[in-house]
Amino acid sequence: MPSVRLVVGFLLALILSGHALFASAEPLPPGVNPDLPVHQQKPRHPEIADPVLGDRAAVVEWAWSPQYARRFGVPVQPDGLKDGALWLVGVKVQRLQAGERQTYHCRIAGLIDNRLAIIWPPGDQYMIHPGYQWTGGMPGSVPSPDGLRVHSPAQAAWYKQPKNKLEETRPESSITLSYLTAYRDFADGLSYFEIDGACAYFRDPLQFRNELRFPTTLPGDPNGTTAFHKTASTFDLPDGLMRKIYPYTREADAWSGCLLRRVDGKRSLLPLWAIRRFKGLCEPESAVQSIR
Repeated sequence: MPSVRLVVGFLLALILSGHALFASAEPLPPGVNPDLPVHQQKPRHPEIADPVLGDRAAVVEWAWSPQYARRFGVPVQPDGLKDGALWLVGVKVQRLQAGERQTYHCRIAGLIDNRLAIIWPPGDQYMIHPGYQWTGGMPGSVPSPDGLRVHSPAQAAWYKQPKNKLEETRPESSITLSYLTAYRDFADGLSYFEIDGACAYFRDPLQFRNELRFPTTLPGDPNGTTAFHKTASTFDLPDGLMRKIYPYTREADAWSGCLLRRVDGKRSLLPLWAIRRFKGLCEPESAVQSIR
């Protein structure tokens, strides 16, 4: 019997010690939003931490149409895309090295009908030069932004309940984007695209309709774009997708501004909620400190 009591006591000690270890888990660092889903999950790699992504290299959310579900054998999404030219769309948030800085990037990727009458990037396989990924380009080079090319798509956010004619006829935020990759024949009848989206231009789906736009006509101005012309092919980013990814794009935009100021001291227009929560983390003198 003493041996039985000893074993039982040992097991209880293990359970209690495990509970104590779990209960005394290291708290999140200052400025980190505990409500992000990634910070509510058990870390896969506890030695790696990021204020937006946790221990993941990227966070991505997808939306697809019923036709995509049928073809690729995945469940139909009740709040996904409708059947049409855009079969699949995803928004990805990742942290990258940008020259001497680190910053967050928000990409938009998806599958689209390759018969759609839009202005496609040149060639069957289009890839932007990797030097574009770096702020300042390659050493000694002058980067050439892709934003003015005629095939450039765009993202925009529109008021769901506009209060005046201006809010009704102009997007609240909009930006021309650059293709990172485009494969015209990625799958039978479908093209794959990945676009360098802008974290700051995604808006809260409770108030705004987030939209992706592809130009269909050549502009009269050789340096212009028709992504915002009425002839453009437009697709809404589903609210279900935006509800899941918007908390990440919002955090990524704020932390990008914070990192920018920490490295080179430049003022960044942080929202009031970020200023209050970061509490001095973005000051230049703290640049040598870890933000993990």
